[in-house]
This record gives sequence, structure tokens and C-alpha cells, in this order.
Amino acid sequence: MTRAESQYLARVARLGCACCTLLGIGEPDTPVEIHHVREGQGMSQRAQHWLGVPLCIACHRGPRGIHGDRSILRQLKCDEMDLLS
Repeated sequence: MTRAESQYLARVARLGCACCTLLGIGEPDTPVEIHHVREGQGMSQRAQHWLGVPLCIACHRGPRGIHGDRSILRQLKCDEMDLLS
């Protein structure tokens, strides 16, 4: 990871969880993980760091999260690219 990518991801992390923010329940000091949106990559290829979305642990790896059953996205009526934008 380059220094520019590292600085960018640090700024993205300070935004808080994208899903919780859209739901109106986000707290700015809640720890987040960076989810890399895969757009046009195969399963074994890593997405670019510029395609990082900040998500809290529950929205990222929780049962309803992006790596769970993805019901948080259905509730928000959006997809990963919508979160990125």
C-alpha cells in the first residue's frame, strides 16, 4: 500500500459507517473497517484501495452485513456501489 492510499483510507475511516449513517444511527466515534468494493474483479483479485467504504463491524462482518446475508443493503435499498458514492 502506498502512502497516498494509506492516507486516503484513514480519511475514509473518519467518515464513520456508511450504512449506519444512511440509517440515521451512526456515531462518528464508532470504529470502522474498510470494505473493498469489488467491481469488475474476479474472486481472487483484490479491489483497489480507492474503492474502500467505511463500515462498522456489524455492517461489515455481522449476520446482516455485507459479508453476511446482506440484508442491510436490502433495507437501505442500495448496493455496494451506492455506498461508495
